[in-house]
Amino acid sequence: MKIVFLCCLVLMITACASTPNSNYRAAKGDGPGYKDIALDNTSYRVQFKARGNQRVAAQDYALQRAAELTLGAGYDWFVVSQQKRRLINEDDNSPDFPETFSAQRCGLLGCKTQTYRTPGLDTESAESYTLVLLDIHMGRGIRPEKNSYDAQETWERLSAKK
Repeated sequence: MKIVFLCCLVLMITACASTPNSNYRAAKGDGPGYKDIALDNTSYRVQFKARGNQRVAAQDYALQRAAELTLGAGYDWFVVSQQKRRLINEDDNSPDFPETFSAQRCGLLGCKTQTYRTPGLDTESAESYTLVLLDIHMGRGIRPEKNSYDAQETWERLSAKK
């Protein structure tokens, strides 16, 4: 009987220890978590959707994902060129976020505009959510001063947050 009790206690402690960053995960369907779309080789649109009114947490998780994408692509820093944050609840069916957005890609033969659908935007839910969208551009070397983040420092600071 003591062994069963000890096993249950260990499982409960382990579960509690693993919950702080359990909100930072890829979204499944239209559920909470992060999603991203590559706009070009060095730009992404990052979305983080959190349950309830969690503005600071959703912002931090979106920045954490931006840092993760930046480091994964081999870049040093990222600039947030556009940012939107919104609380969406059951009474609000018209958020500030566009259902679609356009991105222009330029190459040697000219420029081309592509239209994308905003990932995972679900305003028909009965729950409230905080939604953060970031458009980021990644780079190497000397970091711009305005709206820029060191990717390694941002990742370490936000992933260590409890």
